[in-house]
Amino acid sequence: MQRTFILWCLVMLGATAGFSQNGYRPAYPLEIGLQAGTSQFLGDLGGQPGIGKGFIIDTDIESVRPTFGIFGRYNIGGHFAARVDLSYLQFHGDDKAAGVGFAATSSRDNVDDAWFRYYRNLNFRTHVFEASIADEIIPYNFELSGGYKNYSVISPYGFIGIGIFAFNPEGLYNGTWVELQPLSTEGQGLVDGRARYDLVQLNIPMGFGVKWSYNDTWSAALEINHRMTFTDYIDDVSGDYVTDESIFDQNLDPSTASLAKAMARRSGEIDPGGINSIVTAPGEQRGDPKDNDAYYTVTIRFSFYIDTDNLGGGRRYGCPVW
Repeated sequence: MQRTFILWCLVMLGATAGFSQNGYRPAYPLEIGLQAGTSQFLGDLGGQPGIGKGFIIDTDIESVRPTFGIFGRYNIGGHFAARVDLSYLQFHGDDKAAGVGFAATSSRDNVDDAWFRYYRNLNFRTHVFEASIADEIIPYNFELSGGYKNYSVISPYGFIGIGIFAFNPEGLYNGTWVELQPLSTEGQGLVDGRARYDLVQLNIPMGFGVKWSYNDTWSAALEINHRMTFTDYIDDVSGDYVTDESIFDQNLDPSTASLAKAMARRSGEIDPGGINSIVTAPGEQRGDPKDNDAYYTVTIRFSFYIDTDNLGGGRRYGCPVW
């Protein structure tokens, strides 16, 4: 994650140094708008059957979910902008999407990532509410003909910022969605060294887009926004199976302890005979703690320019379009 952040910062600095001052500035600095698109979770329960491929190459069509939001942007000249985004997203992941089916094997050394995920048999979903601020850099504005009064502008841009998001992972069990964080499925809060994870976390949004300002009134953009996070528990999966399941009985009421054990280790649902139980035995790997979770969105954004001085007329910024 650190390498990705540094690389993106260098790209943004390079874009800043490469500005060509072609003179375009939006007619009005303030915009408000709506966005809609798709979201893809990238974690232990998201993406392709292999674990940890990262970003777009890890996209799993079955787990793509919708996202919606509103935003405001303040244009600082023609090459910089600051923005605020409020978004609603959904994430989903299911080990059954690995699609390899059940097959007996005598050793954990003989299984690949897809088989491991299918046999692990975990799933999750979560609703996510996110707020973020970001700086945009627009290296160049391409002024085109054919728009409103023969004038329109295409503006590629990059951005980076900081955000906060709230989530609450649930697992499907016997036809009912069950909240996972209170169950401490990996012993969070019950085992020394495994703290209970927070349901509100920070992230770093970064990405790029192409904006089309059709006229002085409205614009549209296509954008890809990748979020790095500081948690590996968005899907409630990160480390190893607890070494002693009696900790659930010792710290939780009987019904919660029974549910926690059922949700922590689910391979028995597809392997009741325990042929491959060594793969999910106490202390064995359950997730991959080396990489934090991430997610990205692909959205279409529509916005309207606001004349804050005259509410629709009069004062202008930059070159006229008539």
